[in-house]
Amino acid sequence: MACLNHPVDAVARDSANRNSPRLLIEAAIPEFAQHGYAGARTDRIARRAGVNKQLLFYYFGSKAGLYRAVMDEAVTQLDRAARNVRNAPEHAAGRLREELRSAFEALADAPDLARLLVRGAFDREEDAAADLPTRNLANRLAQAVSDGQGLGHYRDDADPQSVARQAVVLLLGYFALEGSLMQNGPAEGRRAAWLNEVSSLLARSLSW
Repeated sequence: MACLNHPVDAVARDSANRNSPRLLIEAAIPEFAQHGYAGARTDRIARRAGVNKQLLFYYFGSKAGLYRAVMDEAVTQLDRAARNVRNAPEHAAGRLREELRSAFEALADAPDLARLLVRGAFDREEDAAADLPTRNLANRLAQAVSDGQGLGHYRDDADPQSVARQAVVLLLGYFALEGSLMQNGPAEGRRAAWLNEVSSLLARSLSW
């Protein structure tokens, strides 16, 4: 009688469900967001995904492999949110504001994603992939600043990477502190006000 816990048997039983890697990634996002890399447990992720735990190791090799896949997914989600901004030439002058808006709204719509990025600052020593989404976001914002400088909208002496890092700190800082510092009024109004303030602050810092 074949051992039901053998990885080959697990994969065979999984053949009817080709979305298991996706289910595992979706289940891992809140796990890593809540517990961080060190505190995340593969058995909880597998239970949440509704799949055999051995499939996690079959598809991703290790917890670290799954973590990197989760961070790649975070990058994909933020890139997807910004796709229309990058493809819209009419936004050239206000590209930075639109990039900020797309990232902020994507994080506001996916609280686990926002917590995952905040957690990344603490998980960096555990896995180099931890800051991949924030670095990708910063690079995209820096490109928006650089493009704006090329068009004459922003000061030439501003460092795009420095501005981008400040923007990321302001965006993620909101979600890290929303529960303790941002308690007045409905969430939608608070978030819109914060985004407007951040955009205006950065615009003033870049103005001639």
